[in-house]
Amino acid sequence: MSKTPRVWLGLTLVFSFYSFALIPTPYNLQSLREKELPNFGRQEEALGYSSNETFKVPRELKTRVDFWKRIYTEITSSQAILHDSQYPEVTYVVLDISTYTENSPVPYGKRMIAMNRFFKSEKEKIAQQLKQLHNFKGATTNMPVELLSLHRKFESIKEKNKYLNAVNRMRAQVGQRDHIVRGFIYGGRYLNEMMAIFEQRKVPKELTRLPLVESAFNLNAKSKVGASGIWQFMRTTGKEYLKIDKNVDERNDPIAATKAAAQLLRENYEALGSWPLAITAYNHGRQGVVRAVKSVESSALHHIIKHYNAPSFGFASQNFYSEFIAILEVEREYKKHFGKMLVDPPMEYEKVLVLKHSPILEISSRCQVPIKEVTYYNPALTDWVISGKGKVPQGFQLKIPVGTRDVCARSKKALTTDLKTNPAQIVSFNLHSDK
Repeated sequence: MSKTPRVWLGLTLVFSFYSFALIPTPYNLQSLREKELPNFGRQEEALGYSSNETFKVPRELKTRVDFWKRIYTEITSSQAILHDSQYPEVTYVVLDISTYTENSPVPYGKRMIAMNRFFKSEKEKIAQQLKQLHNFKGATTNMPVELLSLHRKFESIKEKNKYLNAVNRMRAQVGQRDHIVRGFIYGGRYLNEMMAIFEQRKVPKELTRLPLVESAFNLNAKSKVGASGIWQFMRTTGKEYLKIDKNVDERNDPIAATKAAAQLLRENYEALGSWPLAITAYNHGRQGVVRAVKSVESSALHHIIKHYNAPSFGFASQNFYSEFIAILEVEREYKKHFGKMLVDPPMEYEKVLVLKHSPILEISSRCQVPIKEVTYYNPALTDWVISGKGKVPQGFQLKIPVGTRDVCARSKKALTTDLKTNPAQIVSFNLHSDK
């Protein structure tokens, strides 16, 4: 067994402005490290990449990027901001929603219903002011103070009936500052290996930050529509690249999913010819972006956002690329927004090959690794396996804590090293054999 002391932490990494619950994780308390500024290198072989141009803030999308930077750095998940969905930079009010989002005996569903009622009530107040502005015919010098403030928010927008149109475009965006901080912490475990994977596949390493947008590196992230894992693969798309069955769902393994995401993003770029479109396609679908380009007869993303009116191309798809660019900006400026940050160290593990379908309890006992720790290192194993109803399948490469390989494999001495995919050693062993 490893001599490194491990502690299971439910609450850790208290900042001057934060504390939050983390997924239970085995930590060497002395190995937490200070976050460093991102270093993506020259990437001369990366597909469609120029360090001077690629992923810089586009002038046409700057206001959207600035909006998302505010969501990521100023507004927490206990707050929501009401804004215009077509012009996100037009913001109305920041609301306190802690009553609905923090721990409460009230069931989650009922809290969400109540929160939506609260949003509706606040929107109605603003809608009344917008209608008053629409009907106001006097000089701005005679305008009521509360209307003057709202009027100034729309000064740069040249649109007929802009106040009346804005009534139906109000949207509530919950803040993400605490989630993004937590995402940087979690990301420390995986980002080095993820960047190596992207470099190997000649895909820009900046794209490894997309999980901050998708899931904030929450391994348990699952969307309402069935997307899962840090890369939020839908089941249908995931099956094209990953193993997904009753026992194993590789969407939930950060490294396996990263390999799949690198391949998907590369294919998107090869089909669409630009990273703004390829990244948008990660959210909207490749064929959906092809239709958008044909519809507006332009491959410029800002032109598509402005002129493409398909119902499926909604707020999420319109803003996905801007969110990504905002995350890159936030990481480059993280000290300005968050100060000193301590993040998880890179995840270290050894791997053993399971040669026969085996219950997780038996694996845990044989390797002398608690089941909780086995599941932490192997998030691809499903609840069906973890509950004992299913088995860890034959051929599964089981990740285990450093120093436990020999305990797992003491009944067999065969040893190979797979340095191409991971410097960890792989031991082949049969959990059902004592010979």
